[in-house]
Amino acid sequence: MSAPVQCLRRRTSLKTSYQSHAMRRLLLLCALCGCASSGTPVIESTTPRQAAIYQGEGGTILAERPRGAQATVAAPPATVWLAAKKVYADLDVPISVENPSAHQIGNQNFYKSRQFAGESMVNLVDCGSGMTGPKAANYRIYMSLLTDIVTDGKGGTMIQTTFVPMGQDISGGSTDRIPCGSTGRLEQLFLARVKAASGAK
Repeated sequence: MSAPVQCLRRRTSLKTSYQSHAMRRLLLLCALCGCASSGTPVIESTTPRQAAIYQGEGGTILAERPRGAQATVAAPPATVWLAAKKVYADLDVPISVENPSAHQIGNQNFYKSRQFAGESMVNLVDCGSGMTGPKAANYRIYMSLLTDIVTDGKGGTMIQTTFVPMGQDISGGSTDRIPCGSTGRLEQLFLARVKAASGAK
């Protein structure tokens, strides 16, 4: 066998050995990283969990789980329930959820624009800013506003209101909704009005 042929075979053998070794290293790395055939990435335990805050034909919107504002009212739950219904009516929010057995009342899908509860929308909602300023000032704001009312075991009532806003840019005909944040002001205004309507100090 000629020397050139032996050299070529030796190079081919070395190349095949190197490729095989590299493939084994790659497979081992994938196994350690959890990226085998399932394709599932490793998620650290410190990653914040997200909640589905909107589900529709366009898909699901995920955002940080909303936090409700809480207060204790020195009145029985039945009185606070009626007070909450009055506040929703005063805010011109139709009640679509009224479930006394689950202690929940409110509306999980309505919208307002520019102003709500006697306040400018930018004081209540943060959807980020665009070329013309805060998006909440011009976007249609879809809202979920739900109130949980339970006894505190001492003759009074624990009330929690959870507000989840989303914005839609209707100027360009978009149907997409973007997650927005609450400034916390609406929740506090709502709880204050319920306390006042309950006759509680």
